[in-house]
Amino acid sequence: MEQQNVILTGFMGTGKSTVGRHLAELLGCEFADTDVLIEERHGSSVAAIFAEEGEPAFRRLEATVAQELAQRQGLVIATGGRLMLDEANAALLAATGPVFCLTADPHTILARLREDGAQRPLLATPDPAQRIAGLLAERGPAYAAFPQIDTTGKTPAQVAKELQMLLDKTVLSVAYPQGSYNVVVGEDLLPSLTSLADISGPVVVITDTNVGPLYAAQFGPAAGVITIPAGEQHKTLQTVQFLYDELLAAGISRQATVVALGGGVVGDVAGFVAATYMRGLDFVQCPTSLLAMVDASVGAKTGVDMPQGKNLVGAFKQPQAVLADISTLRTLPPAEFASGMAEVIKSAIIGDPQLFLRLEAAPALVTPEDRIHWADVADFVTRSIEVKRSVVEDDPFEKGLRAVLNLGHTFGHAIEQASGYGIRHGEGVAMGLIAATTMSAELGHADESLTARIASVLIRSGLPTRIPHFLSADVLLAAMGSDKKKANGRLRFVLPRDIGDVIIVDDIPETTVVGVLRACGAS
Repeated sequence: MEQQNVILTGFMGTGKSTVGRHLAELLGCEFADTDVLIEERHGSSVAAIFAEEGEPAFRRLEATVAQELAQRQGLVIATGGRLMLDEANAALLAATGPVFCLTADPHTILARLREDGAQRPLLATPDPAQRIAGLLAERGPAYAAFPQIDTTGKTPAQVAKELQMLLDKTVLSVAYPQGSYNVVVGEDLLPSLTSLADISGPVVVITDTNVGPLYAAQFGPAAGVITIPAGEQHKTLQTVQFLYDELLAAGISRQATVVALGGGVVGDVAGFVAATYMRGLDFVQCPTSLLAMVDASVGAKTGVDMPQGKNLVGAFKQPQAVLADISTLRTLPPAEFASGMAEVIKSAIIGDPQLFLRLEAAPALVTPEDRIHWADVADFVTRSIEVKRSVVEDDPFEKGLRAVLNLGHTFGHAIEQASGYGIRHGEGVAMGLIAATTMSAELGHADESLTARIASVLIRSGLPTRIPHFLSADVLLAAMGSDKKKANGRLRFVLPRDIGDVIIVDDIPETTVVGVLRACGAS
């Protein structure tokens, strides 16, 4: 926990004290309850203080305790229901560590308070249920300033475990001209969507037939779910029209947040819908494939394919947040996991030589279960995102530098398209990386040994390095002709000179391109 405090706030009956004790035990640190501290120091109960001295006196005691706890470290602190609604208290304690607001529905709160039996001065009314509803409405906007954790239907131990998982994560901030968003990398993040992504309105989950049955329920019953068929062949304007119709039929307004739950296809389609439906809805990416986590979910590019090529219709749509829940990769088929490793390797070649050295030293990779420790997967995802972040922050709308992220993609997209998308994106990129490195060596930009180094890592990751012979160089060149990455009518290639050193070249003769394609396996 790096000596930070963890502060739990929220309405009475939401479980702050019981959850706090469980969390402190999980984290191996000390627990402090502000109400208990006040009672111990004052020598009387909270109810007695209210009755004898009044609420203002109690609030002064809360402020004193907040000042004292703010001087300490490594605590789990459960606060009184109103303590963190005071701006001075909130500023003091929030500076010492993350704050979480526990919530529950009014019926659950009332049932818990009746079971507890403790005196609650603020509920000393003939109709406590009405009083709870009124206080919740009054305090709701202030509580909304903190990440929300719903405790309804959960045991204190379950809530504490959820909080522990939220604390054991990596948060990367990605800036763009109008603001920034967080990319959260960790395990079991999906149930905490609303708190991690700071969502307050309705949620509409767009997913596909593969991923939806596995993970959509983790967002809770309040989230609407729209399912599209799985596969790149459904990344079309027809699918977009279907989603528009479903959103309209459900009465979805501009207050809703679209959540993309799935791989790169779902993220691209859902993002395009979020960018264009009613001129724009808030959008959260929840990528469930390695490929989407390290590439498609970061950078704000969305779109759909046309018969003439990939991603020819689209928009830039910055997400509100990205949740890279590593636990979803456990159900990823080995071939899809390998496909994602192509983008990890690409990222290492572009901007992380140390990551490439780690990949070179790793044992041969076979399946997600035995290939790698999951902590390493989280680190690979994080480091790949850091490479992409550094590029997209400098070039958010793909005007120049960002083109380096297309390393291997001019070849790779043509291979995908010419194969009728029978070749996965990551497989096409893997072949494209070898083609780009071969071209770089032929033009004198790189040593020939670089091709062998990159090929070795790709093979150990379960990826192909040769273009299938059934694809002709002429067909691939024609497919490149519709590539949106062309500059001034000329194809643009990103070529590696060394690991961590790439250049952009856009004046390669067609004869050279065809020669490289044939040298890499095309007919």
